[in-house]
Amino acid sequence: MSLLEVRDLVKHYPGKGGILAGRREKVRAVDGVSLSIARGETLGLVGESGCGKSTLGRLVVRLEEPTAGKIFFAGKEITVWTGRKLRELRRRFQIIFQDSSSSLNPRRTVGAIIEEPLANFGVGKEERRQRVRELLTLVGLEPGDASKYPHEFSGGQRQRINIARALALQPELVVCDEPVSSLDVSIRAQILNLLRELKRRLNLSYLFISHDLAAVNYLADRVAVMYLGKIVEILPAEGLVSQARHPYTRALLQAVPEPDPRQRYSQKPVVRGEPPDPASPPPGCRFHPRCPEARDVCRQEEPVLKEVGEGHLVACHFGETCLK
Repeated sequence: MSLLEVRDLVKHYPGKGGILAGRREKVRAVDGVSLSIARGETLGLVGESGCGKSTLGRLVVRLEEPTAGKIFFAGKEITVWTGRKLRELRRRFQIIFQDSSSSLNPRRTVGAIIEEPLANFGVGKEERRQRVRELLTLVGLEPGDASKYPHEFSGGQRQRINIARALALQPELVVCDEPVSSLDVSIRAQILNLLRELKRRLNLSYLFISHDLAAVNYLADRVAVMYLGKIVEILPAEGLVSQARHPYTRALLQAVPEPDPRQRYSQKPVVRGEPPDPASPPPGCRFHPRCPEARDVCRQEEPVLKEVGEGHLVACHFGETCLK
């Protein structure tokens, strides 16, 4: 049984353009997404900025309400849970945000920041302080850092504090929303290694959201590729470089800096142009205006996710033949 499963999840926002063809314009941020995460698994969610991946992460932990679709956690549908039931559930999943500075209250000590979720769930003062010391050590900081303020730390250290706070209630699932994108390259590697080690030690499950395919490939067990509100490919991370079939996935791989030339599957150009307006997606395959392999059927019919190999799904009319 999956720890997390979403079925046909939809999130539409009111658009800024008023009414189109007699209907109020909608931004289709998430437009019918289905995926699952097993216990102890990391699912990497990758795509360009604005594709809807961060919105999907917030929907999963119920920071936003879906327009339609269902969310299951540990086999129970949680889509409509509210009040005490939802509050208790929040102990079991947490989120780490991209900006390590803005997500920490500058007026509170690190100890108080990490203690807050524990206090909210009635954990006693002494137990909270002991837990803070343990968490700081767990993420590679010193117990004495509890008395300091966020501005006294570097960006990488602040992200470690965010990770400690996310782990305070011993969650089963952590949504990592671009947790290393604002960090220097060397610090980024340290945080990725920390997340990997924490997953092993604590048997965590991650939804790891990023636009960086290299980071996703390093941390994830499986990879889901998102484009304009849709999942276009899901495959094992170990086969990402050699087995990717969707033209969008392959274009993203071409854009990875300094790839190993022995693993390049082709010399096709990187993705061209800008993504279409999510309030007015193109008919047929949403990627067809930017796809170098688009044909008439791509402009007329929307492809569905279908299995092309073990654990490998792709939404492309030619996904079964494009590597043959």
